[in-house]
Amino acid sequence: MKMKKLLVVPLAVCSMLIAPSVFAKSDPCKVVMCMYGKMNGANPSECSSAVKDFFSIISKKHGKFNIGRTSSARNSFLNSCPTADPKIVKNIISKFGALRR
Repeated sequence: MKMKKLLVVPLAVCSMLIAPSVFAKSDPCKVVMCMYGKMNGANPSECSSAVKDFFSIISKKHGKFNIGRTSSARNSFLNSCPTADPKIVKNIISKFGALRR
């Protein structure tokens, strides 16, 4: 049992170090604006990289797509935009947070 815990902790730390790589290269405010537009039917070409960055935030558990963790990670990323309206972020996550692309 202790051996499993010794393996789980380093794996969890590694996964947290890998996930922020999207955070470092993307502008969360641009992603919020583009995903808000997508939510309302707009899909301009200048938003393709922001939309791709949003959907590249994926969390897995035991090698399988984890809806809850993915949604939470995407929510954290969007909330890192200081000017984002929390209601808009909540609506974006409600619609796209658990989708896998």
